[in-house]
Amino acid sequence: MKNKEFGKTSSSLLNQKTSFFKDNDLHLKKQRDIAELYAQQPRREQCMNCVSQLGASADFTKDQVGYVLCDNCGHLNGMNQDTDAFCEALYTQDDGKSYAQVYDSADIDSYNYRTTSTYIPKANFLQTSLMANQINPYDLEYLDFGAGTGYFVSALKKTGLRNVAGTEVSKTQVELGNAMIGEDILKMHQMKDSEKILATTNAKVVSMIGVLEHVQNPHTLVTAISENPNIEFFYISVPTFSLSSYLEMLSPNVFNRQLSCAHTHLYTEDSLVHLASEFDLNIIGEWWFGTDMVDVFRHIMVNLEQQGASEKLVNLWKQDFVPLIDSMQLEVDKRKYSSEVHMLFQKTPS
Repeated sequence: MKNKEFGKTSSSLLNQKTSFFKDNDLHLKKQRDIAELYAQQPRREQCMNCVSQLGASADFTKDQVGYVLCDNCGHLNGMNQDTDAFCEALYTQDDGKSYAQVYDSADIDSYNYRTTSTYIPKANFLQTSLMANQINPYDLEYLDFGAGTGYFVSALKKTGLRNVAGTEVSKTQVELGNAMIGEDILKMHQMKDSEKILATTNAKVVSMIGVLEHVQNPHTLVTAISENPNIEFFYISVPTFSLSSYLEMLSPNVFNRQLSCAHTHLYTEDSLVHLASEFDLNIIGEWWFGTDMVDVFRHIMVNLEQQGASEKLVNLWKQDFVPLIDSMQLEVDKRKYSSEVHMLFQKTPS
């Protein structure tokens, strides 16, 4: 039985991401620095999702980076490779301190608020999807791969699960996450050991929350999961090629959420269905929701300010549009056109 859900309130996002409004120029510079580095890497020949040969011409270009839609599975690919040098510069240089700044919480209260508002709903969706298929989530062992600062691990524990662990390449994030959670539940691994970890884990459930879009070789990692007989369920959250992506193409001076932060490729409904089919996985849970309308709100607000609009006009825009965000976003989500999706896959029994 498939558990299918749509929509999520935007209130916590608006509360947490105020920096995206106030510090647009700072985030835009980081975005362009990453894009400049990425554009220097060799050309990507194969789709990140299905490893089919990619076309030679870009479907569009953003910040000097070409993007092409895969003709085989519909996946959006940046046209440069995620090389060792690129990934190390982003994720592990200086023990991952620079990248950790993206997800850092200044204190335990901020950490717990983000865990509760953003990650416990993800944990609840996972458990609801399992129970909808007559599976007791409390009987399973969990591994959160690419755990970052441990928000999802913390959320799983707060919802009552006990057999939970996380692994992450950034030493800085592991140390911070363990300090916030209060136990050494996160372990650091080397990037080169990623496939081995997934091929040998005893966990029944492997989660990757905001991870597949960052790893060098998603197809290889999903292959390792598929071939590990211990793993029965694979839970992901990924950004998608959505309304927000088109908005970002047309807003060169506003910080991107989708085509940025090292998102060198984006999923689509078609590419996720292809992924499930290729690896003989059943989709037993999907939750579509996004930030597209928050992005519309932010892009227009930043553009108004950049063009010298009066404070009165900016405040009027905020007053009129914010109450519409959730209802408008829900319609986008129902069409599976949102900027994010959570999916729970179950392996087909041999």
